[in-house]
Amino acid sequence: MIDDDYLYEQDFDENIPFISIDMGIDDVRQIHESISLHLENWVSCPDKKQRLEELKDFFERLLLEYTFKIGE
Repeated sequence: MIDDDYLYEQDFDENIPFISIDMGIDDVRQIHESISLHLENWVSCPDKKQRLEELKDFFERLLLEYTFKIGE
């Protein structure tokens, strides 16, 4: 379950350079699909899995926001 107070940037450190990228929705879908597939076949440590689950959630939110904005 997603906590309402959840922030993807919860571990953001303003002393470390911030990276911003622009990408098309097809790229966002591909990254989301790749993350999902990797999680389905998980074989690594739990700490990394949690971070990957957070990334998957982030990309799902991007897809939902896009869908909402274009009315698909």
